[in-house]
Amino acid sequence: MNAIKKSIYNVFFKTSGVFFILFCTIDFLYAQDGNDLVKALTGAGYENVSRSVGETEEIILLENSLWRGNGDGVREIVKLVDKFPMIPGKSRRVIILRNKVPQVSLLLPAGEFGSDWIVSYELGMSWEPVPEKKFMNNSRWKADIVLYPQLSLRNQKFHKIYDVLFNIAPTLEIAPFRGMKVVGQIVIPVFNEYGPLYEEVRPGYLVVQQMFRVENLFVQASVGNFNQNRWGMDLTLFRPFTRGWLQYFALRGEVGLTGSSYFYDWEWHYGPTKLFTWNVGGSYYNPQYNVQCDLRVEKFLAGDIGVRADMTRHFKRTSIGFYVMKNDRDNVDGGFHFSILIPPMKLKRGRHIRVAPAKYFNLEYKAAGLFYNGRSYKTLPGQNRAEDNFNPNYIKSQLPNN
Repeated sequence: MNAIKKSIYNVFFKTSGVFFILFCTIDFLYAQDGNDLVKALTGAGYENVSRSVGETEEIILLENSLWRGNGDGVREIVKLVDKFPMIPGKSRRVIILRNKVPQVSLLLPAGEFGSDWIVSYELGMSWEPVPEKKFMNNSRWKADIVLYPQLSLRNQKFHKIYDVLFNIAPTLEIAPFRGMKVVGQIVIPVFNEYGPLYEEVRPGYLVVQQMFRVENLFVQASVGNFNQNRWGMDLTLFRPFTRGWLQYFALRGEVGLTGSSYFYDWEWHYGPTKLFTWNVGGSYYNPQYNVQCDLRVEKFLAGDIGVRADMTRHFKRTSIGFYVMKNDRDNVDGGFHFSILIPPMKLKRGRHIRVAPAKYFNLEYKAAGLFYNGRSYKTLPGQNRAEDNFNPNYIKSQLPNN
């Protein structure tokens, strides 16, 4: 009887030992795969990389600081992540950041390696904000010197088709804290037919901007010197819907309190921040053709109130669209706009400073050429429909096999 008990105990302990060693080995191998994945992402040039494993999900956070187009960046991220095996029984979620603020997530359910990713604004129940020290290849205090081209056309003379203004605007961009961006710009005239106000080297955008995300509400607060000769403060809200038939719609709103601001004869001339402007509207995104339709009511800089409608088609590296506008002063205007990606397609940042051309060349053509009415300002130089497009339907269309 004792011999039987001893045999049972030996089998039990040996079996337990084997299972324990096997369990630890598997856990160690997947931990190594996770470390290798983080190293592969940071080695490729992606920033703010973090990986964690929850009860049901493996969560990978990173920022596309390598590829200049959002679609290119997410597609290459997915290709790289797919090279590493998933943890058995757990889904995999990749969250794309912008200045460490989550923009969109890609979810691959457990047991569906190689299948289609589910793309949405939802971050899942397992996601939690990541401490600053856990980001690998952290972008904090790294700087970009971006060379923005500025082209303006004005049709206000009978004897001449267009007045042309072309500048080069070197811009220092730094991200010191999560969600914060500090921008300082110098405008260098290259060709000027607009007059003496535009002939001097002068400051352009001087902005501190802070971005937040509260659930599915994106908040952006800016203070500083904007374009259109304005300075002051601005608050922008964006609320996309995420479920059912409403997932193709979003609401937008913006309020600003600004004053006049311009540089002439090497002096800064500014007025009090007493002009209150606003706009409110919504958008619809058609996933079949990657067409975004925007409609908003707006109080413009000249005090006129009007309605503006835009339709924009997003391609792989270009966004092209047109608009119509009517205000309460019987002004009707329309035209087209486009944003074209400027080569190179990808550009890795070094340890501290990267010098690069602007990601996109942007131009908006106004048919009526209204000089005062129907105008609004922008808070950042890189603000355009292509670079700001993180719509899940667009991201989904750019993935492999789509």
